[in-house]
Amino acid sequence: MLKSGTILLVDSDPEQNNLNQCIFYPRGFTVLTATTISHAWRILLEYEPDIILMEAILPDGDGFELIKELKNKTNASIVFLTYRADDKDVIDGLNLGASDYIKKPYHSDLLIARVELAMRNRNLERNGI
Repeated sequence: MLKSGTILLVDSDPEQNNLNQCIFYPRGFTVLTATTISHAWRILLEYEPDIILMEAILPDGDGFELIKELKNKTNASIVFLTYRADDKDVIDGLNLGASDYIKKPYHSDLLIARVELAMRNRNLERNGI
């Protein structure tokens, strides 16, 4: 199990962010949270997260539009963690460059496994494998 890395949680629901913080802190991750796109951009000016877990439905914009901008500005793996769960949304999210797409509600063990997979894949890419 991986025990390090920085995760940016972008979800308009502070309770959801708090629950996810409780999942990842004990596993050694640094966890940053944002409730809006503009808040996420402010965080990204200071930090380079390894993974961005992002809701597609945000109060100040659409996560599908945001991912287009993020792919040119960060090397973070982007994982949608969202209620937008029909097959077209999943396909669109992956085609736009998301590393993974997790539908809400989800089991915490699934979330942990998917984030650890994204971290392993990110580390492999960094090492040119």
